[in-house]
Amino acid sequence: MERIESDVLVVGGGVAGCVAAVRAREAGASVVVVDKTRDLCRTGDAGHGVAFLTAYLDSGPSWDTPEAFAEWYCNSADGLVDMEVAAEVAVAPLPACVELLESCGVGLRDPQTGEHVRVQRMWTPGPIVARFDGSDLKPRLTERALAAGATTIGGVHVSSIMAASGGVTGAVGFDIRSGEHRVFAAPAVIVAAGNAERVMYNSPRRDPFNTYHRPYHGATGFALAARAGSGATSLEFLGSFLFPRGFATGAMGNLLEAGGRLVNAHGETVADRPTRPNEREFGFGVVAQAAREVLAGRGPLFLDCTGVGRAELDNVMSYVTFDAPLFPEFLDQSGIDLSRDLLEMEFFTGTWSATCSPKGVVVDRRCGAGLPGLFVAGDLATPAYALAGALTTGYVAGHAAAEHARDAGRVTLDTDALAAEHERLTAPLRRRNGPTWQEFERELQDTMTRYVGLSRSADGLRQALACLIGFADAAGNLRIANGHELARAEEAIDLHFFDQMMAAAALERDESRFGFLMGHYRSDCPVPDDARWKGVATIVHHDGTGPSVARHVFNPTWRDEQLAAAGGA
Repeated sequence: MERIESDVLVVGGGVAGCVAAVRAREAGASVVVVDKTRDLCRTGDAGHGVAFLTAYLDSGPSWDTPEAFAEWYCNSADGLVDMEVAAEVAVAPLPACVELLESCGVGLRDPQTGEHVRVQRMWTPGPIVARFDGSDLKPRLTERALAAGATTIGGVHVSSIMAASGGVTGAVGFDIRSGEHRVFAAPAVIVAAGNAERVMYNSPRRDPFNTYHRPYHGATGFALAARAGSGATSLEFLGSFLFPRGFATGAMGNLLEAGGRLVNAHGETVADRPTRPNEREFGFGVVAQAAREVLAGRGPLFLDCTGVGRAELDNVMSYVTFDAPLFPEFLDQSGIDLSRDLLEMEFFTGTWSATCSPKGVVVDRRCGAGLPGLFVAGDLATPAYALAGALTTGYVAGHAAAEHARDAGRVTLDTDALAAEHERLTAPLRRRNGPTWQEFERELQDTMTRYVGLSRSADGLRQALACLIGFADAAGNLRIANGHELARAEEAIDLHFFDQMMAAAALERDESRFGFLMGHYRSDCPVPDDARWKGVATIVHHDGTGPSVARHVFNPTWRDEQLAAAGGA
């Protein structure tokens, strides 16, 4: 097996991975970035471009301060993120991250005025969202990481984190085409492999790859961290959206904010632009209102922009392409003119970290994830908020990992553990019988969609866990023919691992709870139970034999204040 040494190994070359690489190099560490794609310029959720960055700039107004940003973040996540940690990994680094982007040549400012174009979204307390052309953000960050001296290795799937009694010693992976094994020796490993996707069928199309966000996420990041002893929180929450029927691309929020309406089959308004302070800032949100209409038999739903002026529609289309480049193309190929036609929408359910979601691997103030030398960043980490969180956690994790590597020194890999991992990865190539990765993954997705989808119950969740436990033999007996199938099989095994954790968390939270786009609905417990669950998070660990769930209050004072306010209402 080829051996590659560095001070810091970064698993995942998205925004967080690139920023972490830059920061670690600035601190003097040697860095290797590993990603499944061959070219890092378009990897991760930002690979296709972005249009918005939620950040305070401390420009004067009361809503534009770190304190206001922190308060909003805590409220939007329903108190389920650790705000003492968030202050250092999600809030304080934001100005430095804005400077980093601008130093990379990312055009955050209007080229005509030289000022930031800031807008208020439906879920923000003020215009704290910078709108910009981020179509080249990811290539520019990649170029910055390369210029800083980071080494990138593409086409490699990391299958396990190596550790000894003192902490991390590296990782093992393999080339996703040739199957050739790679050994990475490093005293610090940053896992920035994205959140979870392909867990269940996300739309009636039953195609898990028809996804607005990158389908190659799988759940490998969660599995790598959990096998190393890390805990994950709020896995029970789904991200639910409305996308054009048959095509997962986003723009509904922008069009609603421009004056569009979401209407039911009778033409009645389901949701439109908020007109009152704090309307839908938190709570059930647009998607939950839409779900009630469909369940009541008033579907399908349509996006009606016929009352929006042409100039405003053109304005929306001028920036939608920055992060949803296929939306205008979809309209054109479908012959849809939004000024004239209604656009039919359908539900899209994802398990990745949606807007205002608290889901992720729990990290400390240095983005450490429990095991010495293991750090987590990006969408995989919590607390972290969208693009801003990918930037800030990468910023913190990169520097912290470099410091740890300097103190830890050279590592020694366990040869017995390496031999065992080599045998585990080569055994499927020798099998002539057993399920394929496609068959196994479909069984997982069928089970998760049926029992852990939009509507759950205790009986259904117990059935899901029983099925998942029963799939353990299949997970250990997959047959493959080449490196590509090995990568897919490993992703399916990681999905199986994550599925158990998610189902256990959903069973533990015996209530229903919704945020702007995140939700957890229990048909047997259909209303929120604030007395028992307000601000109470689930934290799941998996010891390799099964998941265990604990409850934790990250912000006791916030919880007490919320309950007191509700009691006095």
